[in-house]
Amino acid sequence: MLFNSLSFIIFLTLTFLLYTLFFGKEVKRRNWFLLFVSYIFYGSWNWKLLFLIVFVSAVNYLCGKAIYRSAEQRKRKLWLVVCLVVNLGVLAFFKYCNFFIGSFADLLGLFGANVSLTPLNIILPVGISFYIFQGLSYSLDIYYRRFEPDDDIVAFFAFIAFFPQLVAGPIERAKDLLPQFHELRPFDYDRTREGLFAIVAGLFKKMVIADRLAVYVDGVYANPAAAAGLPSLVAVLFFTFQLYLDFSAYSQIAVGTAKLFGFNLHRNFNRPYLAVTFKDFWGRWHMTLMSWFRDYLYIPLGGNRRGRARTMLNLFIVFLVSGLWHGASWTFVAWGALNGIFLIVFDKLIGLNPKNTLGKVLSCILVVGLWALSLIFFRSDSFPQAMTMFGGLGFGGADALFSFGLPKAEFFFAVLLIAGLAIIELLTKNREELFEARFFGGSAVLRWAVYLLLVLAILYLGIYGNGSDNAFIYFQF
Repeated sequence: MLFNSLSFIIFLTLTFLLYTLFFGKEVKRRNWFLLFVSYIFYGSWNWKLLFLIVFVSAVNYLCGKAIYRSAEQRKRKLWLVVCLVVNLGVLAFFKYCNFFIGSFADLLGLFGANVSLTPLNIILPVGISFYIFQGLSYSLDIYYRRFEPDDDIVAFFAFIAFFPQLVAGPIERAKDLLPQFHELRPFDYDRTREGLFAIVAGLFKKMVIADRLAVYVDGVYANPAAAAGLPSLVAVLFFTFQLYLDFSAYSQIAVGTAKLFGFNLHRNFNRPYLAVTFKDFWGRWHMTLMSWFRDYLYIPLGGNRRGRARTMLNLFIVFLVSGLWHGASWTFVAWGALNGIFLIVFDKLIGLNPKNTLGKVLSCILVVGLWALSLIFFRSDSFPQAMTMFGGLGFGGADALFSFGLPKAEFFFAVLLIAGLAIIELLTKNREELFEARFFGGSAVLRWAVYLLLVLAILYLGIYGNGSDNAFIYFQF
């Protein structure tokens, strides 16, 4: 049940009406209802996978209790190890088992052994990386004494399965989201209006811009050899914006949907393509994931407390793990490693830190440009495909520019949409709250005109695939 599908619109409408009229007026009943509809939402992909999310929820709930009640540090650590082994073991089996099998066979092949290992028939559960990380943060925070376990098992299970952010984040911490399941927030018109606007704006970004760019990107990556020259370069730039718009749109829809039910989720993006250093970039991109890695991997490894060399090693490890988290492929590992190298070389060794306007502009171009090149590994299905894309970058082949899914008018319309987005990002930089206050507190006629234009644009200019063609990119993680 994709956010950009009619089935989700119907599901959300019915859920919101039932919640507002019947189930949202008492905490226990509200949590039971949210848990029930969240399981319906998740089970719409494959009902058998419901057993997995129930199992993960139960493990973290019970381990959290055991860690908290253990007086001895040895027992606390033992229960934490059990929790880590089970959670990461589940993630490794479903997401990485075939990757490890294939890598092992390739390794044996390097030594002359001709081994054929048959991949297992494993279904990758939607959003498994997200809800396992969310559950792990609960147990880890209890171990580090940042949070006490919740006695309400229904509230906890609803926290893990909360459908607006279940399959692709934001990855919420228990200390921020779980207490909200014990609060009752009655219907609020302003909050509902803001939530609906966020949903519509997210759908516009996804269906009108990101999916239009995806048509061209998919066409080039399907035949990269034929796209050598300018088409390959354009595809790299288009994917840079497609990925940002696709994932930020999902996060925006998730935040807006949660608002309808009285919940506040964290922002996941903050204009990353205006970053002027690589540290700045990663503080703006997929913010909840990067803060998770900082708190639960980088700092436990020693952070920046053990000297410069160890700091750089810790950073590189974090980016390697981040690459592998995104996908069970060596191309994702390469993407993570490249971005770790960029951060270490430019921020730690060179000390990239522009002060004047021209320096910031040039630095921003450098950061986003190298990020765009690294995304060739992110988008490619294999190293040969990635190498073909890298080798094909250039300024020739302009005659084939409109031969990859977008005719000339559609192509320039896509460019215009990107330019419009960039202008809005620049205009609202550091003034977002002011713009929102003026928009929602200003003329009702203007506001409803914007609503209508956005809806009509989605209906008439949106790109619609046949099934999974227009799925959100991060659903696969």
